[in-house]
Amino acid sequence: MFLNLSDSILVKFSENYAQIHGRILFPLTIFGILASIVTIIVLNKKNFRTPTNLILQHVAFFDTIVFISYNIYSLYFYILHQPNPFVGQSQFWPWFAIFHSNLGLTSHSIGLLLTCLLAIIRYTIISKPKQVVLNSTHVTIFIWFIILLVCLLMIPNYLIWSVVSQPAYIYIPHLYTKNSTEIVYWVSTTTGTLLEKISFVILALCFKILPVFILIVFSILLILNIHHARQLRERLRHRYLYVSSLTPNSKRELRTTRMLVFITLFTAFVEFPQGLFFIASGIDKDFFSLYSHLGDVWDITSIGSSFITFIMYCLMSQQFRIEIYTLILPKCLIKNEI
Repeated sequence: MFLNLSDSILVKFSENYAQIHGRILFPLTIFGILASIVTIIVLNKKNFRTPTNLILQHVAFFDTIVFISYNIYSLYFYILHQPNPFVGQSQFWPWFAIFHSNLGLTSHSIGLLLTCLLAIIRYTIISKPKQVVLNSTHVTIFIWFIILLVCLLMIPNYLIWSVVSQPAYIYIPHLYTKNSTEIVYWVSTTTGTLLEKISFVILALCFKILPVFILIVFSILLILNIHHARQLRERLRHRYLYVSSLTPNSKRELRTTRMLVFITLFTAFVEFPQGLFFIASGIDKDFFSLYSHLGDVWDITSIGSSFITFIMYCLMSQQFRIEIYTLILPKCLIKNEI
C-alpha cells in the first residue's frame, strides 16, 4: 500500500516536473561543457601539471562526456518533443536513450571512482610524504585501470536494456484505442531476471555505496592527519619562535582538504540514496518503478555533482582563477580583473 501511494505521488510529481526539466537541464549542460573544457585546458598548463591535477583533468573529461550526452538527450526528449514514448518514430531515438543512459552512467562512475583515487592519493602523500614517490605515469596506470574496471562491471547493465515495440494505446490511452494499429518503440529491461538483479547490485555497491564509503573514510583520515600536523606545528612554534603557525604549503593542504570534504558530503548526499534504491530494486521490482519516477531528479543531481570540482577549484585556488581570466578575457581587461 505504501509503495502504491508513493508511486501515485511520484507519478504526478514526475509528470509535472518533466514539463520544465529539459529547460533547466539544457542550459546547465551547456555551461557544464564550457566549464569542463576550461578546466581541462587550465589543468593541462605546465604550472598545473601534477599527479593530482592529472586526475582532476580526467574527471573533467568524463564530466564533459556526461554533459554532452545529457545536452543532446534533454534537447530532443524534453524540448523538441514530449518526454513520453513517441508514435510514428524510428527505433533510433530509443536506442540513443539506451546509449545515453549507459554512456552517462559509465562516465559518471569513472569520474566518481577517480575522485576516490584522488582522496586516497592525497591522504597517502600527506601522511607519508618521504616514503611515497608518485609520478604522472603511476597515476595514468591507475586511471586506465579504473576505466577498464568500470567498463567491465557495467557489462550486465549494457545487456539488460533493449528496444521494444508495443501498441500505442498502452502508453497513450487517451489518444489511441485498443483497435488502433499504431506502434510505439521504447526502451525496456529484462525485468526480474538474474542478470538484472546482478546489474542493480553492481550499480549499488560498486558505483554508489562503495565510493561514498571510500570518500568518507579517506576524508576523515585526511582531516585527522592534517589536524595532527597542525598540533605538532603549534607545539614546535611554542618551543621555537621562528616556526610559522601556518606555512603556505599547509594553507594549500587545508584548502585542498576542505574541497575534498565538501565534494565528499555532496557525493554522499547524491549517490547514497541512489545506491539504496538500486539494492531495493534488485530485491523488489516495485522499487524500480519508484526509482524511475525520480529519474529526472537523479539527472539534475548528477549534473550538479559534475559541477562541484570546477566550482570548488575556482573558490579555493587563486592561481586557477587567474588562469581562467587569462584564458577567457581580453588581455586589456586582465590587469583590471586581477
